[in-house]
Amino acid sequence: MSNPFKNALAARQAQVGLWLSMADSYAAEACATAGFDWLLIDGEHAPNNVLSILPQLQSVAAYRSHPVVRAVNGDTALIKQLLDIGAQTLLVPMVDTAEQAAALVSATRYRPGGFLGVGETKAPRPVRPCPPDAHTTY
Repeated sequence: MSNPFKNALAARQAQVGLWLSMADSYAAEACATAGFDWLLIDGEHAPNNVLSILPQLQSVAAYRSHPVVRAVNGDTALIKQLLDIGAQTLLVPMVDTAEQAAALVSATRYRPGGFLGVGETKAPRPVRPCPPDAHTTY
């Protein structure tokens, strides 16, 4: 699936965004209507968790603003949960080594290239659908 945020960065196009720190889906949707290129849902320095990030992702999905989720840390179990609820673009703080980066990348990939599991019974993924061959590669 194409990632418009990453595509724009790769094309060196200027991006204008906003950090969301209110942990509120109504505020996220109001900001999404303002036409920003991206909205960062802050899970590190705001009172967000998986349960508050999900409705924010759902509320901005209908708009052109691309949601970026900033995880509280590089815990791979948390990364997998964020992907399961529909996050497509993640910002992970405090990645200091190549080994940490490799572990995080593995958490975002299905087998055989990683260890992301299949969670088809989770909330609908408006941004990141489960690949059709996930069962055969897991």
